[in-house]
Amino acid sequence: MKNIHLLFWQRLRSNWKFQYSVINMVIDWVVALYIVIPGLALFLHTYRGWWLEPPSLFYFLPLESLWLILVIYCWSGILRVYVEEGDQLFLYQYTSWHRGLVIYSIIYNILSNLILTVILAFLAAPFLLGFHGTSISAFQWLFLIVFLVRVIASLIRQCLHHRFEGWRYILAQIPFLAVFTRILVLALDLLYNPEPYILLTIVLGAVLIFLIFYRTTLKRTLLKDIYLAQTDKMKFANVLLMYSGNYAKKPIRLRKRPWLFGKSGKIFKTRTPEKILTEMGLKAFLRHRSNLFLYFQAISIYGLFLSVIPARWQWILWVVSIFFLSSLVKLYWLDWIKSPFVSLFNIDKDNKAKAGGQFIFYLITPGIIILGLVALLFSQQWFLGFLIPVGVYIGKGTAKKMAI
Repeated sequence: MKNIHLLFWQRLRSNWKFQYSVINMVIDWVVALYIVIPGLALFLHTYRGWWLEPPSLFYFLPLESLWLILVIYCWSGILRVYVEEGDQLFLYQYTSWHRGLVIYSIIYNILSNLILTVILAFLAAPFLLGFHGTSISAFQWLFLIVFLVRVIASLIRQCLHHRFEGWRYILAQIPFLAVFTRILVLALDLLYNPEPYILLTIVLGAVLIFLIFYRTTLKRTLLKDIYLAQTDKMKFANVLLMYSGNYAKKPIRLRKRPWLFGKSGKIFKTRTPEKILTEMGLKAFLRHRSNLFLYFQAISIYGLFLSVIPARWQWILWVVSIFFLSSLVKLYWLDWIKSPFVSLFNIDKDNKAKAGGQFIFYLITPGIIILGLVALLFSQQWFLGFLIPVGVYIGKGTAKKMAI
């Protein structure tokens, strides 16, 4: 490469092509024609309905409840420096090129976060402008602050990555998360009194400039940048690898007591091969805190989605959630059953299929019930409550089919 500009542009295009190839593995023309396009049409129809007739969820949620969504959005921002493993020898000698890649990565991060924040503002507009009657100027100032906080948070998190590891990194994030939460709560409180927004924006802008200067002057960060870049690049591809059973989890940390089944008690009294295999799989899943967190996070997001769509769609998409949860839980089953330790044992194929069906069924049942109660509560069609046990029965059949 002749200069940094061409190198960064080549890395960016390479990343886009890689991510497109990963997405193309999941969304081919059949999926796009029968799922993505109808789903997009349903969303646009629902979004139009939010302006014409606010969903029942808007009446349950006060304006202050928006802060949680904004905090999660802002703190989920990630700054990726576009470096590769093969850059080590060259960039160690030419540090100015590494610094140039960091600067271009920050600029790209700012532009991409601006686009994402505009999309979030588009989604929040019916709730803030249409339902609560917020002024357009206050609405714009609010999401300008949200944009600045997200960019600042991504810079701070990466700077913390270069200074701390493990539990120290988690602990170091807490005060910054508390400060950003307070800023976003304050920004929501000022919606009907937007004069202080200007001062708050100036302060955040000054902090952003300082952090950009600080991040670009950090030394000896190349190896960590490479590690973080590879992690971010592969996070979606790892989901597909996990679905095929080839993804290896991070090892369990020693001397860390699990939340559930810490003393390894028996779950099933009947000790048949498939029951024992199911029990082992359930314990392996439930002992991972990250598994529980992602499972309930998926249920929470899907439940929130059900609560804001029209009542006539809630039960239809609740049925769809049965297949969604089954596919999600199947990832964990494949990851465990094809792990190096379990692969050491010669397990009968029929027992493996039966155990997989039971594993998926036991884990999707709480999600089916919770999402069914959400649909029942927000649709207020109480006579359809009998569908929840029917959904559990459908989930049992779906689990058996998924495990084959």
